[in-house]
Amino acid sequence: MLRLLIIIISTLLSVNLFAGEFAVSPLVIDVDGPKNKRLPFEFTIKAKSAGDVSLQVYDLKQIETGHMGFVLGEKSDKNSKASWIRLKDNTFSIKTDDFVVAKGDIRIPSKAKGQHLAAIMVEEAKKESDKKGIDVKVRYAVVLKIDTRNGKVKKYRTKTMFDGLSYKKVENGWEFEGYFQNLSKVEGNLVTEMQIRNTNRKLIGKVELKTLSAWQRSEQHSMVYPGSRVRIFGTLNEDLDLGTYQIRVKNRFNDRNQPVFKHDLTLDSKSLDQANGEGNAGS
Repeated sequence: MLRLLIIIISTLLSVNLFAGEFAVSPLVIDVDGPKNKRLPFEFTIKAKSAGDVSLQVYDLKQIETGHMGFVLGEKSDKNSKASWIRLKDNTFSIKTDDFVVAKGDIRIPSKAKGQHLAAIMVEEAKKESDKKGIDVKVRYAVVLKIDTRNGKVKKYRTKTMFDGLSYKKVENGWEFEGYFQNLSKVEGNLVTEMQIRNTNRKLIGKVELKTLSAWQRSEQHSMVYPGSRVRIFGTLNEDLDLGTYQIRVKNRFNDRNQPVFKHDLTLDSKSLDQANGEGNAGS
């Protein structure tokens, strides 16, 4: 069954969020404990005006922009975090300026490893009679960051891959992009620098590559979650003459240097015409 994907373009912060008719706090909850035991969690919902709210469990999937996509969970699906999570109540009626504490628990399966994400979507429940004009639904995602290590210092192998390097001519220079995949079981910060050298190994320029999410938030790194494949890109703000260049992409993930991606870029009249169009792909 196809499940609804909601893209939330926002930063996951441990802060209160107040908009619409109610507020939710906290927005991020860390869950760490033994497997096969019920681990409780709770969060507060405060009403600005009287109303009803509903709660649903969502799975989180990072999309290639670096933002998070939310997919409605299914309890019958063992691969869904909804099968791990139990909510005490799914709906609440809250009076003006009053609040409720939503409670639930998580049971981490014995075979689970690494870090996982899930979310409780909190949504204002409006009656059909209350809807006027364009109906705007306000949703808040309480993100559950689940760590299976139970407080133990357990190191997981860092495994990543970079591929799909491509480039195109833009107004202020050249735009480069590629894809970084986190094949590890833990999330991490990615810092990527691309170096361009001529055949004499003289440094021509450096390009910082980041996800769209990281560029939008003006962050120095890109957050990449387990199993995610993200597009990272950046611009060289100067022109390149025709010729051959050595491209080196250096990825540092979770403070560990990853294998350097190497590519020889040849710019001739043909490739320049291609780059001015749809862009050119590296190998």
